[in-house]
This record gives sequence, C-alpha cells and structure tokens, in this order.
Amino acid sequence: MRKYSVIFFIKQSLNGLFMNSIMSITSIFILTACLVLTGCFALLSFNTNINLQQLDKLNKIVFFIDKEYESEEQIEKIKEEIRNLANVESIKLVSKEEALNIVREKYMEFADVFEEEDFYNQVLKDNYIENSIEIEYKNIEDVGTLDYQLRCTEGVAKYNDGTPKVKNQVEIAKFIDNLKNVVMLVLIGFSLILFVIAVFIILNTVKLSVHARKNEIEIMRYIGATNFFIVFPFLLEGIIIGVISGLIAYVAQSYIYGSAVNAIIKMNAGLEFILFSDVSVTVFLGFIFTGVLCGLFGSGISSRRYLKT
Repeated sequence: MRKYSVIFFIKQSLNGLFMNSIMSITSIFILTACLVLTGCFALLSFNTNINLQQLDKLNKIVFFIDKEYESEEQIEKIKEEIRNLANVESIKLVSKEEALNIVREKYMEFADVFEEEDFYNQVLKDNYIENSIEIEYKNIEDVGTLDYQLRCTEGVAKYNDGTPKVKNQVEIAKFIDNLKNVVMLVLIGFSLILFVIAVFIILNTVKLSVHARKNEIEIMRYIGATNFFIVFPFLLEGIIIGVISGLIAYVAQSYIYGSAVNAIIKMNAGLEFILFSDVSVTVFLGFIFTGVLCGLFGSGISSRRYLKT
C-alpha cells in the first residue's frame, strides 16, 4: 500500500464529495452558518465589553456638591465621608471648571458661544454647574445601598423639588449586562444546534460515500488493507468540508462585520469598535480549527461505525 501517496487519498476524498454533492454542499452551508453565528457572538461580546469600559458613567455614581459647600475644608470632609462608605472603590473630584470644559468639548459645534469670556464667567459665577464627585463602586449588586447613603450625605446638591442630586445609571448598566447575557445564551444555543446539525449532515454525507464504495472497501479489507488506509479518505472528506466552511465563513464574517460597523458609525451612536484586521488572524484560525474538528468528528463516527459492521 505504500505506493499510494497523499494525492491518492485526496482524490478519493474529492471523489466521495462529488458523488454526494448535494449532501456535501448542505454540510458546508450549515457548518459555515454555524461558524459565522459563533463569530458574530464573539465579536459582539468583545465590542460590548469595550464599550462598557468606555462608558464611565455606567459604573460610576456622580455626587453633586451643594454650592454652599465650596471651601476646600468642606469638600475634603465630604470626600472623606464618601471614601469611607463600604462599596466605594475610588472617588474623583470634578471641579465646575473641569465640568464646563467637558461640556464645551462635547458640544464643539457651539464652540463660539463657549469661547465668549462673559458667557464662560457668567456660567461659573451663577453656579449653573456644581462641583461633583465621581464615585466608582465595587459591587453592582450593592449600589442601591450606596446610592441611599450618598443621598443622605451632608453637602449633596438638590434639584428644585428637593431631591438629592445624585446621578445613578446602574439600571442602564444592569440592562446592558443582562442584554449581553441573553444575547450570549441565545447565540450559544443556536451555535450548539447548528453544530449538531452540521455534524449530523457530515456524518450522513460520509456514510453515503462509504456505502457507495462498500464493494471497493470490502476488496481492500480482503487483501489486507489496514483500517487507517480505508478510513483516511473519509476523514479527509470531513477535513475538506471543514476547511472550505472555515474559508467561506471567514470571508462572510469580514463582510458582515465591516458592513455592520459602518452602518452603526453612520448613525453617530458614539460607540467604539475593534478593527477586524486586529482579530482577523484569530478569527481565521478559529474558523479553520473549529471547522476541521467538526468535520473530523462527523466523518470519524460514520466511518468507524461502518468498519465495525
């Protein structure tokens, strides 16, 4: 049997795939869809984490200081009281000058207004913007308690209706986190279902190929061919299906991701995205590896079952 080269095995595998072209194409299509869906989930999860890290206000509470507490001693006392609360990770004082500069940078299209010295000084003089303290918390589950403690802290600014001026966007953070988890579970569920379907179709594709060549296989076994020699072409069929699926999935993923990112950027959503070029090698290798593994699994089960009969 040594006279047969790798090319012989490849020809045998391609022959089996062409003989069952419909099943082969179906296998490639299903496995490609599975890989693309999994890639979408991974990129979505990664970009969600990036934007959660960028949206500072989602993991922080902003405590506004009453205008009557503007001396250094008063502010230091408030900072120390907040710093000693149980769920506080860190605090940062944002002066009203800094806050106004942040607003000015955010609304650059109205830069002319902000550049007017009279307007700038008047805003500070009339206390339209207060000094504030950004509080980063440790545990999102205990934010309710921290929020209540901050509202009861002496020196907190008040809205016109007397409500303590403490901005807490933890509900948005929880919503995004829960949404990410739901999306993750849904995509994982779909991925598992598609993987099972893909393996099942590959299994049947190889099974048909084995059945079509059963007489040839019987002859090879009769003249002393090893199981490896008989099975290897069928394993190659699974590998070829996996590689083709991985390549198609990579091209499709690149196009889908690029189109989605461009569409969101045009909406001026203010979100950040990782460049596909930064993860292209990882995505490519992941698709090829997963596709080959899935193909080997399906073809391996099918060919082993036949050889045992």
